[in-house]
Amino acid sequence: MDRRTFLKAGAASAAVTALSVSSLAPLVEAEENDEVEFDEVFDVIVVGSGLAGTTSAITAAEQGNKVLVVDKMNILGGTSLISGLNFSCVGSDEQKAAGIEDSYELMAQDMRKVSDDYGDPDLALTVAKMTTRFYHFLKGRGVKFQQFKQLGGHSVARAVWAGGGAYVIHPLHSYAEQKLAGNLTMRKRCKVDDVIFKGNRAVGVKVRENYYFDFENPSKDDEKNDTGTVKYIGARKGIVFASGGYCRDKKLLGSEAGVLEETNSDANPGARSGTMRMLMGHGAQAINLSLFRLAYPIPTEDIMWGMLINPDGKRFVNEFGNRNTIGTTILKEKQKYNGKAPLLIYDQTGADNFHDKQRFELSMEAKNGYEGTMYKFNTIEEIAKFFDYDTQVLKKAVKDYNELLDSGVDKEFGKDFSQMNGAALKKAPFYAMRLTPKCTYTPGGVRIDTEARIINNMTGEPFEALFAAGEATGGVHGAMRLTACSVPDCGAFGLISGDNVSAMKPIEL
Repeated sequence: MDRRTFLKAGAASAAVTALSVSSLAPLVEAEENDEVEFDEVFDVIVVGSGLAGTTSAITAAEQGNKVLVVDKMNILGGTSLISGLNFSCVGSDEQKAAGIEDSYELMAQDMRKVSDDYGDPDLALTVAKMTTRFYHFLKGRGVKFQQFKQLGGHSVARAVWAGGGAYVIHPLHSYAEQKLAGNLTMRKRCKVDDVIFKGNRAVGVKVRENYYFDFENPSKDDEKNDTGTVKYIGARKGIVFASGGYCRDKKLLGSEAGVLEETNSDANPGARSGTMRMLMGHGAQAINLSLFRLAYPIPTEDIMWGMLINPDGKRFVNEFGNRNTIGTTILKEKQKYNGKAPLLIYDQTGADNFHDKQRFELSMEAKNGYEGTMYKFNTIEEIAKFFDYDTQVLKKAVKDYNELLDSGVDKEFGKDFSQMNGAALKKAPFYAMRLTPKCTYTPGGVRIDTEARIINNMTGEPFEALFAAGEATGGVHGAMRLTACSVPDCGAFGLISGDNVSAMKPIEL
């Protein structure tokens, strides 16, 4: 199924359920329906309860709006709840205390270095410029940062870390419950099926309450699951979609790159494309759907310190390459070896070189998710026995790799050995793990402007009162999202959407 077919299918699906659409929306043929009777009316509706949605909702509620947050899953927090949530921030207290000079422009430049010129530079700069405000937003609402880091790809140290997603989402949700109970309502198991329009203005949503996500057949959930009770909820000021990405949607990923059908994901099981397709059906412009981001239990930038070998004991890729090149090559190797992942081996010097030692420690403690555990060994023979490699084959692979390092030239794969900082496979103890890439983030989504407004594909202009934030959007990062830049993206457009939806003139419903 190619992308064009996929998009047409999404538009057709949306057309079936559309109650009303903007007269400008080109993909849905439906009559505008001004006779919808809303069961409830709020000032603002936010779709999604992860970091972007929660930020938008709190921002709007603090400005006196009656806000409803809806999430289709049975647990609030989305993928944010289980993510690492390293936060690249310009001007944090930690950065100032370390005496580090930084700028918004420098952070935006770092983000654009890995974009391959995809995406919108203005969106990247907007993200960088909002980091200081978002840092103080989080600290002022109960989030406590534990570590300050220099991460790969960043010109200077600028990442702060609170301990993982739960250490960010839970304080924010607790703050909302304790401080904003009169203005902010959060509902689980409430799935948005459609947006209600009057002209070009979004005025409400069609939802199903008491909806049960189909965990047994998740790939068919959007098309086949009809659980729940239909309700119509109005929004006097506007709607924010912070409904996340689609990295669990193997059908869409596979239509873009077949090898991606082999990927797993740690993302929320509901991370699928149904909401995006519905918005596209109303004319929302989609952008960067052909892009993807593969990730690993350890930072991509730290793969370079080791050697990757397949089950035959052969190197097959430059370990200093970009994340997607390494990842797609690994997936192809897995296909050759009946799903068996290659082995990644470090010596002690390589382990000491890690940019993000916190994630290395999590892997050593078996706390780094599915297939994320690293093991420690005293000898190469122990590694061979543990991972079922022929001992002589593995020892030869290590010997050949060390000889390459000593020569300074990697003729076959072009790895830059001058950057290795002493790492080889010589100094015991050794560390090893099976390395499998996962799709944990999708750069594509609906297109927004710097005001977080969703863009109409036909006119190139924004819809009225329809906003988006976080991974639901596309065009912010381009071909690659730089490490620790998801949090500032969610924060920037969460804050901006919360501000701008609050500033909308309310309408009577």
